[in-house]
Amino acid sequence: MSFKVGLIGKPNVGKSTIFSALTKHNAEIGNYPFTTVKPNMGTAFIRFPCPHKDKGRECNPADGYCLNGTRYIPVQIVDVPGLIEGASEGKGMGNQFLESVRDSDAIIQLFDASGRTDMMGNPLPVPEPVIGEEIDMVRNELRKWLSSFISRDWERFAKKADSSGDRPGKSLQTKLSQLRLTEHDTSEILASGVFPSQLSIWGESDFRDLASLIIERTKPGIYLGNKIDLLDERQAEEIATLRNDLYLTSGETELILMKAREAGILRNEDLPFEISEKATDQQRSALIKLQETSSRKFYTGVRKALEITVFNKLRRIVVFPVYDESTWEDRQGRLLPDAFLMREGDTALDLAFRIHTEIGENFIRAIDGKTRRTLGKDHLLSNGDVIKIVSKS
Repeated sequence: MSFKVGLIGKPNVGKSTIFSALTKHNAEIGNYPFTTVKPNMGTAFIRFPCPHKDKGRECNPADGYCLNGTRYIPVQIVDVPGLIEGASEGKGMGNQFLESVRDSDAIIQLFDASGRTDMMGNPLPVPEPVIGEEIDMVRNELRKWLSSFISRDWERFAKKADSSGDRPGKSLQTKLSQLRLTEHDTSEILASGVFPSQLSIWGESDFRDLASLIIERTKPGIYLGNKIDLLDERQAEEIATLRNDLYLTSGETELILMKAREAGILRNEDLPFEISEKATDQQRSALIKLQETSSRKFYTGVRKALEITVFNKLRRIVVFPVYDESTWEDRQGRLLPDAFLMREGDTALDLAFRIHTEIGENFIRAIDGKTRRTLGKDHLLSNGDVIKIVSKS
C-alpha cells in the first residue's frame, strides 16, 4: 500500500460511518463523542479506466481488482479519533489523533454540516451551525501540534545544524524525516516563506509558519460536510458555496447503499440505481428515497470525494508498469498487474525508482507500451501510460 488518506474532524461528525462506507469495515458507530478511541485502518478503492480492453482480455491485478473495464486501485484509509480544542496539548484523544495523521498523504476533514453537535461533539437540541469555527479549530490544532513537533529539542538541534555548515534544507530534512519530506521538499518549503538563515535564532512564529507550509504541501485535501440529508436546498447551497474545496455528503446514506450492494440488492454504484429482483417492496421503497438524497444538487458520494482528493487535490496520475511492452505482461505472464499512483510531473526515471531502487539506479531507457516509442529518463509520464523500464541487469 503506497497511499494513505486520513479522515479527521471533531468528535461525532460521522467519521466512522463514512470510514465504514468507504472500506466495508465495521467500525463502531454512535451518536456520542469519542466513539472511536483508537485509529481504525482500512482499504478503500478509487476508480480508473483500465486499458486491458485494448488487449481483448481481462487484466490480473496484483492489488485491488478490475470490474467491467474499471480498475479499482487501493488506498489506505485511517479514521482517527475526534479532535477537540487543546488536542495538540494532549486533551481528549489528541496525541493518538495527531500521530495517526503524520504519515498521511492527504486529509479529508469532516464537519457537521447540520450543526447538530457542539464543538465537543455533544448533540444539540437546536442546530447551531458553526462551520467556519469548526474547520478552523481542527486545522489550528493540527498546525499547533506540528509546530510543537518541529520545535522539540530545537536549541540543541539548531546549534549543531548551524555549526555544521549544511544548508538549512538539508539540516531540517533530517529533523523532519518522519514527515517523509525530501531535502528538495524541505528546501522548497523554506523558499516559499520568510525564515532566518540561522536556525538557532528561530522563534515560535517561525515554527508556526513552517508548520502551516508543511501542512499545505504534504497534507492537502478537501472539506467534507456530513449529514446533507438533514439540510434543505437553501442550507445546502449556502454551505457548498463557502469554498471551492468543500463538498457535502450523507454518511448514513452511503453506508446503507454500500450494504445494499454487498447484499446484491443494488447492482450498481452510479445513478440511476439498478435495484435487483431480490429487493423486497420495503427495501425498494427505501432505496428509491436514498436515490433521491444522492441525486441532490450538492451531493457527493464518499468514493467520489476520495477520488477528488487523490486525482484533483494531490494531482495523482495512474501508470501501469509492465515487463513486456508488446503483451503488457509481467514476468509471470499476468496482464497489467500493477497500477501505480504517480505525481503529475513525474518522469520515467521516477517510475523506475518506484519499481525498485536498483532499477532506477541502472536505468537505460523506457518504452511506451501503447506507441512503442523509446523514452528517456526525463520523459514526463501521462495518465494511463503503460510503460516498460529497461535497466542494466
